[in-house]
Amino acid sequence: MIRDIIMEITPLLTTFGLIALAELGDKTQLTVIALSARYDRKKVFSGVVLAFILVTGLGVLVGEGLLRLIPENIIKIIAGLMFIIFGIMMLRSKEDCEEDNNSPVINPFISTFSMIALAEMGDKTQLSAITLSAKYNSPYLVFTGAVLALAAISLLGILAGKKLCEIVPLPKIKLGAGALFILFGILFIAGF
Repeated sequence: MIRDIIMEITPLLTTFGLIALAELGDKTQLTVIALSARYDRKKVFSGVVLAFILVTGLGVLVGEGLLRLIPENIIKIIAGLMFIIFGIMMLRSKEDCEEDNNSPVINPFISTFSMIALAEMGDKTQLSAITLSAKYNSPYLVFTGAVLALAAISLLGILAGKKLCEIVPLPKIKLGAGALFILFGILFIAGF
């Protein structure tokens, strides 16, 4: 009986494990850490989870056809530009560890959602969801496992981001985070 239950949820467990390991220390988690050091954790987490639901859902439901509709190079260029713009905004933001929930350009929820959604479109996480969904023919369990893994890893990043702001002086966080965003943006545009 227990073996049958485990066999039935194997797609969920496998997806959770693979995606959690793949995202640990990945650019997405580093982005979440940087965003949560600066902005309201609830808005960052909400934006991240909604982006993961959207991207993973598209990956599971649409599969590889999505990359045929939106060329990967266009996705990478848009994501790269978003990261560069956000890096510049990070470098120019105010100098304290207070939460900045009124960004002059975009609020933290929208900024987080758009950055993560664009960065993850066509990324290894979405491609893994496509592959696992095809392998197991169990889109709901793959979707659930992927979103749970991504939410858990993001939550770890958010908790680390808030602690980081308490330990490291904000100008150093801003410099590192801004440079990181700009670097990721350049790498996306360059095709990495």
